[in-house]
Amino acid sequence: MFGIGKKLNAQGIMKEIQAGKAVLMDVRGDDEWHSGHAKGVVHLSGDRVIAGELPTKDTDMKVYLYCASGGRAGTESNVLKEKGFATENIGGLSGWRNAGGAMELSRRYE
Repeated sequence: MFGIGKKLNAQGIMKEIQAGKAVLMDVRGDDEWHSGHAKGVVHLSGDRVIAGELPTKDTDMKVYLYCASGGRAGTESNVLKEKGFATENIGGLSGWRNAGGAMELSRRYE
């Protein structure tokens, strides 16, 4: 999903996030989220985005989205574009991990 022939630059995305210019967003469901996710990511499942929740109020920030394979991230990317955000679907979590993106496991408290 991340552009044909285009290489995912996880470190470049992290620099944008650290500079306050971007947000990384995980649109997978809660069970998927709890199995592991990118470090420092905002978790908003697709149904929450459709219900109107946003990863940030600042439409000047770029939003990078991922899911399991890129399909849902593409759908949510379009929803956010309609709300004025610049977005980029980076595909699936495995692409992030394979590009050297930092990962963390969730701790589930019940």
